[in-house]
Amino acid sequence: MVESNVNQNQSLKAPSKEHLRRPKEPILIIEDKKENQVLLEAICKRIGMESEIAEDGKVALEMAAKRPYSLYLVDLMMPVLDGRSFIQERKKIEPSAVFIVQTAIDQTEEIIEVMKMGVYDYLLKPLHVEIVADRLEKALEYVYLKRMESLLIDEESKELKSQLEWLNYKESHRKTNEINSELHSILNLKTTLMQGSGLGAMSTIIDSIQQMKVDQGKSYSINKEFWDLLFENHEHNIAMMGGLDLAVSIIQNNTKLVRTNSEDLLGLLPSLIETFRTEIAERELKVNLPVIKQSVYLDLDIESIKVAIHEIFTNGLKYSKRKSHFDVFVTFVDGYFCLSAKNNIIDDEYAKQLAQFEKKLVEPFYRIHPPVESFYSKEKFSLGLGLTMVDFILHRHNGMFFIRNAVDHTTEVKADCIIAELFLPIQNDKETNHE
Repeated sequence: MVESNVNQNQSLKAPSKEHLRRPKEPILIIEDKKENQVLLEAICKRIGMESEIAEDGKVALEMAAKRPYSLYLVDLMMPVLDGRSFIQERKKIEPSAVFIVQTAIDQTEEIIEVMKMGVYDYLLKPLHVEIVADRLEKALEYVYLKRMESLLIDEESKELKSQLEWLNYKESHRKTNEINSELHSILNLKTTLMQGSGLGAMSTIIDSIQQMKVDQGKSYSINKEFWDLLFENHEHNIAMMGGLDLAVSIIQNNTKLVRTNSEDLLGLLPSLIETFRTEIAERELKVNLPVIKQSVYLDLDIESIKVAIHEIFTNGLKYSKRKSHFDVFVTFVDGYFCLSAKNNIIDDEYAKQLAQFEKKLVEPFYRIHPPVESFYSKEKFSLGLGLTMVDFILHRHNGMFFIRNAVDHTTEVKADCIIAELFLPIQNDKETNHE
């Protein structure tokens, strides 16, 4: 039954949203009633998606065997082959298929049985235009994210294998639970900065003030612009010193690993992203966090792992292309829980160097991009130490950290992106805490 609404035709406007994060394949509408076919086809057109019609489950199976569809919009009650039977048969061939079902039975028991079939969502009849459009939008975004997750699993598995030889060489130069030679340089740099050297722009400004100050007897008069610059650099130096103090603290303190459910770790993500609300709004970024039903146990020092994730978010957001997406995924690869952050990168001269020097990004004080001034107050580290500390923290967790160049093939227009990946070993049970 179609909703009676005098404004229905008026609401079926041309699409105004961007479609880059959608699957290209049409939606297959499986519906026997002509009036519902017309309505659902019009809603698909409204949101900018192509659609095809199957009048029953048997025809739908034949159509799905010939070409791929982005998702299936299924009526449960149909002749020849009903919706439940169609879903069961299609899942045997396409386990990752996404289904939205239509039902006229608004009863809790019925809804529970429907969701047990592994469908993404359900719609109650009579159909409401706005509700159907909204559910389809969300389902298409879900399909996109699931496909990206699948690609990530394949790429991450290859990355793990390709990195083993390099990691073995790298680890041979480290001693477990000891400060390695690379990180000694952080302590040395802190000492140097405390002695007054290496202050860069601040020294230049002071030299300029010295040359242009006006002697007024018991006081000097200096240019206001110079003083503002001096104070601004002073604040930056305080932030740098704070970052060095934090790095030294992480290096020198023991890491206490506690058996933790992965749901607790994922529960931290919304509040971590919230700290960047202003920067996200200014760059008009859309952030997508994972929704994961599967949970595993991890050994975590929760405070230090929060620092690592904050740094990954900082690094990804500050180098994101304006009006793009920042996606966070969770995958399970070869016994590891993998938290990945993907951002589209700005197309400039610095981006061209990423593929060649991506392994050097974890080295202390190494930078490709210059500092982003608008983010300095959000950075827990500075001087090119952020990813170095992420790598160190993951090492303390018996995990691994990779950051790599990639091409996003899931959109209509291929886009260069960076993927940062935290690999944490999955634990089998709830064993006691350990250090």
